[in-house]
Amino acid sequence: MLFFQVILPVFLIILAGFILERTLRPDFETLTNCSLYLFSPALVFSALMRQEIQFALAGNLALFMILYTAALLGLSAATGRVLRLESETRSALSLSTVFMNIGNYGLPLTYFAFGNAALNVSVLLFVLFTIPLGSLAIVLAQGRKAPFPDALGNALRIPIFYAVLLAFTCKGLEVEVPDFILRPVELLGQAAVPLMLVLLGMQLARTRLTAARPGFLSLVCGIRLVLAPLIAWSLLELLGIEGLTRKVLILQTSTPSAVLPLLYSLRFKTRPELVAASIFATTLLSAISLTVILYLLG
Repeated sequence: MLFFQVILPVFLIILAGFILERTLRPDFETLTNCSLYLFSPALVFSALMRQEIQFALAGNLALFMILYTAALLGLSAATGRVLRLESETRSALSLSTVFMNIGNYGLPLTYFAFGNAALNVSVLLFVLFTIPLGSLAIVLAQGRKAPFPDALGNALRIPIFYAVLLAFTCKGLEVEVPDFILRPVELLGQAAVPLMLVLLGMQLARTRLTAARPGFLSLVCGIRLVLAPLIAWSLLELLGIEGLTRKVLILQTSTPSAVLPLLYSLRFKTRPELVAASIFATTLLSAISLTVILYLLG
C-alpha cells in the first residue's frame, strides 16, 4: 500500500513530465526559471510564515547537513581511491552520490508521505542542502581549478535564500504579513511541488545514456540508495533527533541522485554520461528503496 499511496503518485507526475517533453517539447529553461525564481521561493516563504519557526531545529538541521555531506563526500572519495578510478570518474562518482534530489523529488515525496505537518522541516532541509548543491557540486565538477568563493557566490544568487531570510526576519521582528499578500504567495507556492516533478520527468526524457558502465552504476546505486540512508539514520541517532523530524530527514535524504550536478558535469566535461546514467538508474530504483524505507519508518 505504501507504494501506491506515496511512491506511485510521485512517479505518475514524473511520467507526465517525461511524456510532455517527448511530445510537445516545451521550453525547459523557462519552466525551470519559473520554478527557481517564482514558485519555489513562494512555497518556502509561505510555508515558513504559516508555521512557527524553531531556530533550534534550524541549527540541528544545519549540523545534520554538514555532517551528512561530509560523510558522503569522504565515502565517495575513499571509494574512488581504493578502486583507483581516474580523476574525472571520481568526480562523477561524488557528483552522483553526495548530492540527492532533495527538491524536485524530496519535497513532493515528503508531502505525499506526511502531509502539511512535515512542510516546515522539509522546506528548511531543502534550503540548507541547496548550499552544498550550489557550491560544493560546482567545485567537484570543475576540479582543482574551482574558485570556492565564486561557487559559494553562485549559491547566494538563488532566490530561495532570500525567501528564507525574509521569513526569518518577519518572524524575528514579529511582523504580520497581511493576508492579501500571503494568500497569492501561497497559491504560487502550491504550483511548486507538481512543477518540480514535471521538470524531473522532462530532464529524464532529455537524458541520453551512451557510455554508462554497469559497474559504476551499481556502485552509485549502492551508495546513494543503500548506504546514504544508513548514514542518515546513524547521524540522527548521534544527534538525538526523533519523531516526525527524524522521519522527514531520513526520507528526504534517501532520494536519488540530484539533477543539477548533471548540468555542472556537462559544462565542465566531467564524465556527464556517467552522471546522467546515475540519475536515471537511481531514480528508477528509488521506487523500490524508498518503499522499503517508508515501511521501516512506519
